[in-house]
Amino acid sequence: MRKLIVSMNVTLNGFMAGPNSELDWHFKSWDEEMAHAITLQLSAADTILLGRITYSIMARYWPSIASAQFTCRHDLDFADMMNRYDKVIFSTTLSSVDEWRNARLAKKNIEEEIAELKQSRGKEMIIYGSGQMVSSLITMNLIDEYRIWIHPVIINQGRPFFPFLSGSINLKLRHSTAFGSGVVLLCYERIS
Repeated sequence: MRKLIVSMNVTLNGFMAGPNSELDWHFKSWDEEMAHAITLQLSAADTILLGRITYSIMARYWPSIASAQFTCRHDLDFADMMNRYDKVIFSTTLSSVDEWRNARLAKKNIEEEIAELKQSRGKEMIIYGSGQMVSSLITMNLIDEYRIWIHPVIINQGRPFFPFLSGSINLKLRHSTAFGSGVVLLCYERIS
């Protein structure tokens, strides 16, 4: 069975974005070492799951970066995978996702689509951003692994990574990596 992984940048106090979806806080500590790590992380997957807002932003960015003249090697490798991999978009308002190669709209409700994807052949599936979708998947207990990039910054308000849960989700730390920038990557797997 394929694993569903969420990879999310968060502030030290648990926000994945500012109150108006700002991400400027996370660019300050992103460096070459982290770019290499996230490229290796993506190479273990072959499918990217995205919500509508994240899809709209990434579909404008990644196809153009692949042809940028002054882009570092890790960014080019990452861009190649982002553009080449299958992308499943979860949206009830989009009618087409034709502007990005290998993208398709999810045909079923989120639980059915995830169950079908997990049973299909392939490598890991990964989610970047897509806060509303991730919150739904956390609540449904459908995420198999959390890769949380904790940045050494605190913001006074924003969108929390973890939604309110009526119960609990038990996790086991698989590994952690501290980067020179002060970011710490924590990888937790769900305990069934």
